[in-house]
Amino acid sequence: MIRKVIIAITVLILVNIPAANALEPAGADTAAAVIGAGRITVAQSAPELRQRPVLSIAPREIDLGTIKQDEVTFGEFVLRNVAPGPSEDIDWEASCPEGWAVEDGAIEGKVTRRPDYLRVEAYARGNNENYFWEQPKISTYRTFIKMEAGARQLTCFKNLKPGTHRLPIQLSSTGGQRTIFISLRLLSLQEPPSIALNPQRLDLGVQMPGKTISQRIEVTNPGTETLRWTVFLPQPGTIEHTKELPKERYFSFFNPDVRDGSGYVPPAHLKDSMELIGRWVGKNGYPVSTGVASSIKFRFQGTGVSFFLFSSSEEGNSSFYLDEERLYLPEPIPGAHEQKELLIARGLADGPHSMSIVVKEGTLEAEGIKIFGREIKRGPKGWITVYPISGTTSNEIDYVNVKVDASYLNPGSYGEQITFKTNAGKKVAEVYVDVVSDVASKVIDIYLYTKSNDYLFTSDPQAESKRLVQHGYVKQGIAFRLFPPQTAGTTAFHRWYSPRNNDHYYHHEREGGGKKLDGYIYEGVIGNIATSRLTNTRELYRWFNPSTNKHYYSTETGGAASPRKGYRFEGIAGYVR
Repeated sequence: MIRKVIIAITVLILVNIPAANALEPAGADTAAAVIGAGRITVAQSAPELRQRPVLSIAPREIDLGTIKQDEVTFGEFVLRNVAPGPSEDIDWEASCPEGWAVEDGAIEGKVTRRPDYLRVEAYARGNNENYFWEQPKISTYRTFIKMEAGARQLTCFKNLKPGTHRLPIQLSSTGGQRTIFISLRLLSLQEPPSIALNPQRLDLGVQMPGKTISQRIEVTNPGTETLRWTVFLPQPGTIEHTKELPKERYFSFFNPDVRDGSGYVPPAHLKDSMELIGRWVGKNGYPVSTGVASSIKFRFQGTGVSFFLFSSSEEGNSSFYLDEERLYLPEPIPGAHEQKELLIARGLADGPHSMSIVVKEGTLEAEGIKIFGREIKRGPKGWITVYPISGTTSNEIDYVNVKVDASYLNPGSYGEQITFKTNAGKKVAEVYVDVVSDVASKVIDIYLYTKSNDYLFTSDPQAESKRLVQHGYVKQGIAFRLFPPQTAGTTAFHRWYSPRNNDHYYHHEREGGGKKLDGYIYEGVIGNIATSRLTNTRELYRWFNPSTNKHYYSTETGGAASPRKGYRFEGIAGYVR
């Protein structure tokens, strides 16, 4: 009985073995326990399905920016395998852009489960033709692209012209073909020379005869090629010297005594012509507006005016006024400028005018103003000299000294044009100076005291202090300045007073200039007034109110004596400082 059972089990095992083999997939390990030959084996697990690799590159384009001499610009691409699940590694290689030659090396890489990195550099070397004195000529530049991945690198090169270039780079890989791009801007590595002068217009102010004044001009070269320059002054007897100078006078706002960031004040020779409202601070000696509704008012005698500025902010908002009337001019272009001139008006009647600029928002950096219609004379031989008269400038700052000798100059306005002839063309610098006599340079402060619309002007408030106090006059400060006796072009300025009208009257004629002076008491001379326009003088206007029989004097064209208050304009009483 026992023997039969053993036989039956053996037969069963022998019968089931083929059945188990029939269930095993071809070429695969068995998934069941197999008993045979006195041993038991356990089958291996089935393999995972492997995906085809997919190459991804980020970014697809890099802007390398502007290429400058002796600088390298670079960017980096990241290569990844983005296939889902397990996949094979990616072998890749890159080639030079089409039309570029291989200078050295070859580049390839492998993307595993970790990304690979491709660094791209660009630089350029000069490949220029010769320069000529008058017109430099620039050709192409040898431009290089270096690709690096680990220790492998490929360098490509091509001659390119200055400009913007977009270059495709092909990558071949087991994960597919890809094209990436790099863009760059190639500057002329040997830029033509150019010349910049600072300042380009010299205002030497008001000087007395016999004085020597010196100022220097900075010469710079924004280009990279060497600038060669020579200075020329018109010589007596030449055609250039016989030509009349333009009838225009430039006035600079530059004040060397103003520190950067501190409050700006006009230079001494403009203090009577220039009025500032709001907050202005100094920047390199020039005024910059920093507050809301900052304004500059400039009084002048001439036929037109233009305004020079260095910069204005993006949010700037400015308004221009001529003789108190608004002009609708284009806004100043925002940004910094070497010098920018805004023409305000030309062809005006020759006479007294005023120009104002009001900065409502933002900032404005002002340089100066030019007045048209002013007679400008040339001085005698040797009155102006410059040195050195030639030089070369690369990336440094050179200086040209300008010296003016006023020893033999009569009173008047003088000017000259200094020409810089260079291998980058011509540039003209302007020089201006006013010469006054020693007597004319002295002025007398005139103080204003008021009481009930009576305007008392005096040059000696101490001598009149008893009267001023007893009658209750209130001091208003310095109203203007007059000239001392014997000043050429001036005459005595007389004062009268009417106790009945409580009114003061002033005139440069002792008889009163046709005014009926019944009831007026003559009080003497307060100083000398100019009867015609002198250098750096301004108008003293007179108004009269027939209902009160009172007179009003001011250097302003409006204010308390406006027509709506009963005053009528009677003209110019004279010219004052």
